[in-house]
Amino acid sequence: MKSVRLILPSRPGPVVENIGKVFTRQIQQRCEAKVVTSGAAPLTVELAAEKGIGAEGYRIEDRQGGGVRIAGNDERGLVAGVGKFLRTSRYDKGGFTPGMWRGTSVPTRQARGIYFATHFHNFYHDAPIPEIERYVEDLALWGLNELVVWYDAHHFNGADDPKAVEFRKRLHAIMEAAKRIGMDVSILVIGNEAYANSPAELRATPGAGRGGYYPCAVCPSKPEGMKYILQLLDEEFDWAADLKPRSVWIWPYDQGGCGCAECKPWGSKGFMKCVTEAGNLARTKMPGTKIVLSTWYIDNNEWRAIKEQLARTNGLADEIVLEPSSGPAIDPKDPGLPIFGFPEISMHGTFPWGGFGATPLTDRAQGRWNAAKGISRGGFPYSEGIFEDLTKAVYSQFYWNDKPAAETVREYIAFEYSPDVVDEVSGVVKTLEQNHHMRWWPGELEGVPLEMNWFPSKGVKPQADPGAEEAYSTMKRVDKSLTLQAKNAWRWRQLYLRALLDAELKANGGKPNDRCNDAFAELIKIYHTENASGTIRSPLPKDYQGKR
Repeated sequence: MKSVRLILPSRPGPVVENIGKVFTRQIQQRCEAKVVTSGAAPLTVELAAEKGIGAEGYRIEDRQGGGVRIAGNDERGLVAGVGKFLRTSRYDKGGFTPGMWRGTSVPTRQARGIYFATHFHNFYHDAPIPEIERYVEDLALWGLNELVVWYDAHHFNGADDPKAVEFRKRLHAIMEAAKRIGMDVSILVIGNEAYANSPAELRATPGAGRGGYYPCAVCPSKPEGMKYILQLLDEEFDWAADLKPRSVWIWPYDQGGCGCAECKPWGSKGFMKCVTEAGNLARTKMPGTKIVLSTWYIDNNEWRAIKEQLARTNGLADEIVLEPSSGPAIDPKDPGLPIFGFPEISMHGTFPWGGFGATPLTDRAQGRWNAAKGISRGGFPYSEGIFEDLTKAVYSQFYWNDKPAAETVREYIAFEYSPDVVDEVSGVVKTLEQNHHMRWWPGELEGVPLEMNWFPSKGVKPQADPGAEEAYSTMKRVDKSLTLQAKNAWRWRQLYLRALLDAELKANGGKPNDRCNDAFAELIKIYHTENASGTIRSPLPKDYQGKR
């Protein structure tokens, strides 16, 4: 079909109007068909609101009089229903073919979110804001209903630092995009975080951190230290208040911690002072906001003490974030509070993160979800960029209705590339995950500043990478069959370049050649990592002269 007529409800609100715009964008960027709102068209798609389907659920059915009707129980249900319809449709050189899936779907878990790590000059930190806004909309189509961000203060010399002001504008715009498509937003704060110019006399005692740690952190057991922390948060909550954050997450380690006698053990003593004070401030400044207590890197002894405090102080926290691989052993009945996960999908087994293209870790995601789903009401995958886009889709469907990863992979491939290449590209995804590992060669990142001098891949040996050549051959063959829109889209290019790099590095004994460097340059452009830290930027030589 060359055109589609879209009918909105008679009195659409701003979110529903935006859903209509997203529907139009999705179809017109994927094929030659046009979406119209009046006049004749060979297909009519009607969007409707219909209570009784189930919270955030949708129904797709044949429309009386012809066409398709997508009904949402609410705005979030409608955007998820539009997403399902779009994913089950076809986009060919001849135009648009509507999907034939019909039925009702209601999510089984409420927490279906995503965390954007906006630092190190990664995609979220440096990409043009309209590009990030479109990406937020894309994720909402998969049923994700909440975005979490962190205002990482250690970069800046106070709230009035021009770079801090600009950064807050960026975060605000990204969260506004989430609100426009019906998502909630939440903000994450580190228990004792501070600006780079925090007073030296208030700083935390090093030695108690786990994971990342910045020396500008402040000790909350010093009266003026807690005052400083609350001043920083007071300014942040004022800045975020108009967005009506659903929750404030308070984080213990990685980056927080203090090793002084009054704060040790940090997780159950100094950190819990921060939870109490920051939580009270958040509820005062933003009434109705939930307080989420993170257990990231909390050990079992700390957890036992935290449980006692939660039982003793009613309302200290409303929800718990816990990822089994990065927190204490927990019985879901222990805290008596909702628990949701925080799976890391970006950094596992690779460095620089996303430096070699797409990282589809879908089998790993299935294993992690199997271990967590018994205690979890959903979760918020930790994302450093768009290179793990397929893994995000997989988690979205775990949270929606426990859909197996392999099924989501097939749906994703059919939508983003073509239904005709599902079997072939599914096989490539398996090969790429099988061959996902650290890479290093002498001089890889010479002269490139690394965050905290961290270089986890240094010295690793080349691995066998079985099937890399066949995977790349498959991608070259599939590339010739795709529409121009699909083959030029970043989702295809990052997967294609990953297959190319695996094959070329294997053939060259693990060391990049000119084709690899050209691929690195294209990835840097896709991810907007021209100014990124060495933890994020593809390892392109400084003397690279352009595509050969």
